[in-house]
Amino acid sequence: MLRALRLLLLALLACLVSALLAVPQASASSRVALVIGNSTYKFAPKLNNSINDAGDVAAALERLGFDVILGLDLDYTSMREHVLRFSEQLSGAEAGLFYFAGHGLQVAGRNYLAPIDAQITSEADLDFRTIDLDLVLRNMTRESRTNIVFLDACRDNPLAVNLARRLGARSGAVSRGLAQVTGGIGTLIAFATEPGNVALDGDGRNSPFTGALLDVMERPGMHVGDVMIAVRNQVLKQTSGKQVPWDHSSLTEKFYFVRGSGPASGTGDEATKPKEINPLDLELAFWNSIKNSKNARLFETYLARYPNGTFAELAKIALEELRTAALKPPTEQPDDKTVISDPALLREIRDRLYELNFFSGSLDEPMGEAAYLAIREYETMSKLAVTGQPTHGLLRRLRESGGLRPWGAIVYAPVISKYGIAWTQATRKEAVASARAQCSGEASQCSAELSFFGSECAAFAQGSGAFALAARDTPEQAKTAALADCRAQGGRSCSIKAAVCANGAGLERAN
Repeated sequence: MLRALRLLLLALLACLVSALLAVPQASASSRVALVIGNSTYKFAPKLNNSINDAGDVAAALERLGFDVILGLDLDYTSMREHVLRFSEQLSGAEAGLFYFAGHGLQVAGRNYLAPIDAQITSEADLDFRTIDLDLVLRNMTRESRTNIVFLDACRDNPLAVNLARRLGARSGAVSRGLAQVTGGIGTLIAFATEPGNVALDGDGRNSPFTGALLDVMERPGMHVGDVMIAVRNQVLKQTSGKQVPWDHSSLTEKFYFVRGSGPASGTGDEATKPKEINPLDLELAFWNSIKNSKNARLFETYLARYPNGTFAELAKIALEELRTAALKPPTEQPDDKTVISDPALLREIRDRLYELNFFSGSLDEPMGEAAYLAIREYETMSKLAVTGQPTHGLLRRLRESGGLRPWGAIVYAPVISKYGIAWTQATRKEAVASARAQCSGEASQCSAELSFFGSECAAFAQGSGAFALAARDTPEQAKTAALADCRAQGGRSCSIKAAVCANGAGLERAN
């Protein structure tokens, strides 16, 4: 009885603290954003800045209190899945934001966004190989809310050129840039340049449009209309009038990225210090992502990062109950001891062990020795009878374990001296794939991999003759460990090339 009362009181305390910590501007549920950056196209030239643009916009939006879904170098299937996740999380949100950097094309007045595997040879390919912008807009406007759309997708696009050649006499249906589009009530849609024109990719880290947006959007006291005026002026100046950002608005109220005193408008020349991330917001976001989990390792990670945190007592109770449950003999099913031979189920076991950080082998290979060793390690840590066999009972327990998230990854290709970095991904597989896409795309080249989850942070250090990857509780600890390891290997002039936490905090990348 006393234990039940204690749990009830702690739960009420958690709700009270959540209410006190959550302000409208920083609530994970009040502002939701989907940010996609596609760069490494398989059937079109690579765009130099799209990944940088998307990563920097995602980091800025997180500082502004958005719950961000980030996707980098997404193929068709992944892109649709990201749009679906975004649509689900929009339910009940006060504001939704969609940002896309990559290739887009307009055909017969409709706009299509291209995944990295888009191969456009016919009009039918538009339906089955690209994402119709209307699909995103329809899902954003299902409920009454403020919706903001930024499209840096008006580049000179060879996919559109190839389609126009195929259409022959009907090639006029394919036009330069993107088509003018309007949204529902409460929506603003902004394009990198005016309808029917192409935008510049830029020579620096960011495109002219996104670079200007990043300069302006965190200034306090500017509503989104003022932001677009400042962006437009800055891009006009930077491109000598060649590119004119354009927007259509049906907003019914002023939307502020940052409330507070500030200029009512701007020219884009002023510099403003980015808003600092509130540590309490990060803790609350991490707790909300794990509080209903059945995975003990998530609560262990929370306690390691926040030993005296607001929810430490709740985490300890949850951890104790999960450990107690793990010690109880599992309820056996008739087929629990039956060894699985079905290839699809074997792949599921391997993939689930991978997501729980037990398996570190290749997902492109069949079940091998590494997978059987991972089974034994999982059985040992779960207090199960150690058999090392892929049984139906093992698969059932793996399905009950839940997943770890969010995921981050850093990969490095020693031969070509390139690296890739990813964060806030839903699965370990997505994080590694995203990082490898930035590195070279080849698992064999980007063989050095470090994956991390939850609130873990990682860093990549490189020097002459050595490199190191390290994961720790904070960005500073990870950077210190990576530098020490790099120097211990005899590296000269070791420096940090990249660092980030799985939840996106502490992002740092060398130029």
